[in-house]
Amino acid sequence: MPECHHCSVVPLFRLYNQSAKDHFYTTSAQERDNALVSIGYGNEGIAAYVFPEAVNGAIPLYRLYSAGRKDHFYTTNAQERDNAASKIGYTNEDIAAFIYPDARHGTVPLYRMSSPSALDHFYTTNAVEKDNAVSKLGYLDEGITGYVNPGKHAQGC
Repeated sequence: MPECHHCSVVPLFRLYNQSAKDHFYTTSAQERDNALVSIGYGNEGIAAYVFPEAVNGAIPLYRLYSAGRKDHFYTTNAQERDNAASKIGYTNEDIAAFIYPDARHGTVPLYRMSSPSALDHFYTTNAVEKDNAVSKLGYLDEGITGYVNPGKHAQGC
C-alpha cells in the first residue's frame, strides 16, 4: 500500500437522472461526460474526493446497477454486494473507489439513503442535505457508508 506522501485523491462526481430518479457517482470524467451528453443525467458537482486505488486502511466502494430498478447502488460490504447481485437483480460494476471504513483526521462521513418509492440510493457528505432528504423527500437513512475526503488533499493516510 502507498505511504501517505503517495496518497492522491480524485473527485467522485455526482449526477442525477430526473426521469430515471437515479443518482450516479463516478470517478471517471469520461464516464461522467457520457452520462451528461448521452444518457440524460444532470451534473450535481463533486460529492467528495476518494482514492482511485487501494491505500493503507482504505476499503473498496463497490458499484452495482439494476437496469430494472434504474438504480446505482454503492456499498463497502462485499456480502451486501453479493446479495444485491444474486438476489435483487443488481449487476456488479466492480470497484468505484476506495474509502475509509472509519473516521480519520480530516475525513467526513459519506451518508447513504434510499428511497423506497423512487428506488434510488443517494449518497452525500452534507448532513443538512441528508436530513432534508429523510424528512422531506421520503428517503430512509441507511447510515454511513464510509469516510471520504472533503477536498482535493488526501486526509487520514
